[in-house]
Amino acid sequence: MKRKIDPKLEENFLFNIIVPLFNAEKYIEKCLNSIVKQAYNRFQVLIVDDCSSDSSYEIASKICEKNKHFKIFRNNRRIGALNNIRNLLEKKIKEPTKTIDLIVDGDDYLYSCDVLNILEEKYKQTNCLITYGSHISSKGVQGKKYPRFIRDFNLFRKYFWYASHLKTFRHDLWLAINPKDLINKNQEYFSVAWDLAMMFPMLEMAGKRQEFIGEILYFYNDSNPISDHKIRRKEQILTAKEIRQKKRYKKRTFN
Repeated sequence: MKRKIDPKLEENFLFNIIVPLFNAEKYIEKCLNSIVKQAYNRFQVLIVDDCSSDSSYEIASKICEKNKHFKIFRNNRRIGALNNIRNLLEKKIKEPTKTIDLIVDGDDYLYSCDVLNILEEKYKQTNCLITYGSHISSKGVQGKKYPRFIRDFNLFRKYFWYASHLKTFRHDLWLAINPKDLINKNQEYFSVAWDLAMMFPMLEMAGKRQEFIGEILYFYNDSNPISDHKIRRKEQILTAKEIRQKKRYKKRTFN
């Protein structure tokens, strides 16, 4: 039986879609078109090109010109995915409790035209604050739900990494992160494994108000030759260890 929807949740959510982009000229058109084709149309898209040396920016700009809800920004020097994502998520949001942020890498894409519909229903039916889920790559379908004891005892940093694509979260949950926890021991924003730095605090604060989505929502392009897991694997492992050693957040109450 479906859970009765809280009247406060009847109003439609705004999806705030963040697309970090670097040298993805082969992939960015498919990425952005997967957003354009969404059946749910209450969304905005913020794209940042991190000083690409190929034609990524030009391809993305043409798509943005045809879609009024798309905006693109371009850096004159590389600052890294997490710093770019942080910059875009810091742009003013009118209603943080009714805005859902999601990250779509410029070389990946949304799996179907119903992704936002599925997410909206999940947030309305469960009153969750954050979701993670199933994605598909060259390795097939991947995605697992954290066991109950991990969620109940706040042990995410001690367990396997499950909070993978598609990563979504309510904007007010993001705003509750201490910015210092996105920075490494050298006082720089994490350049790899940055999704752990973002998701661990939000999973910890959300407590039971988190959901695993079993439907495939995302295509992860693990064939991209410049992916971090191919060229910076050792750094990824060391960075993940540093992030896991940071202080855990306590569960917080959100409206």
